[in-house]
Amino acid sequence: MDPAVRDVLDTLAREDYAALRPLLHPYLRWTDGPDTIRGRTRVLAHIAANPTSAPPVSYELRDGQIYRWTVPTEDQDAADTASDRTQDAAPS
Repeated sequence: MDPAVRDVLDTLAREDYAALRPLLHPYLRWTDGPDTIRGRTRVLAHIAANPTSAPPVSYELRDGQIYRWTVPTEDQDAADTASDRTQDAAPS
């Protein structure tokens, strides 16, 4: 996992939005389900109202900052969880 993504996930888990700000590109595009939010200030407001700490489905870096981020949908979270359970149950 890219260190920039790891840093963002860490700050999201701690809900430390002041530390998150410099990790996000000013022209960031954040996709959360059907919504795409543009701009760091708007994204920070969205994240504060809709906290998440799940790894992104996709992301893009620009100048060492997060430029695009796609939050996994509930269906993707459920599929990942089911996949993890299947792998755990597989015989050795």
